[in-house]
Amino acid sequence: MKNLITIAVVVAIALIAFNYFQSGEFKLMPGSSMSDESREVNRLRGDFRHAAQQYRQAGRSAGLSGLDSLPDAENALKTIDGVERDLKKMRSKVTEPEVKKEIDELLDEIAKYKRDVT
Repeated sequence: MKNLITIAVVVAIALIAFNYFQSGEFKLMPGSSMSDESREVNRLRGDFRHAAQQYRQAGRSAGLSGLDSLPDAENALKTIDGVERDLKKMRSKVTEPEVKKEIDELLDEIAKYKRDVT
């Protein structure tokens, strides 16, 4: 019985974590009340975080093994630039203030990341 409860708790935590990284909200089940614009911002946030992780991984690979990981790092930075460009384009079309705030926060996060890595 304890094993079953433990498994249920682990699954619930994993589902909450997955939904947080996908939607930015701590929910057990993903909300369908999000607008298409908000979903797009969350997708772009995920793309940015994935690219930032790839950039860090390329740096670690180069440091540990001495392999040339410059193309991986360049691709990650190009992806980040693309996400930033898409957010700026999207911001001019968005009418919801909450979505604009999310876009501004993500653009600030990207700008800070770029300052830190360059």
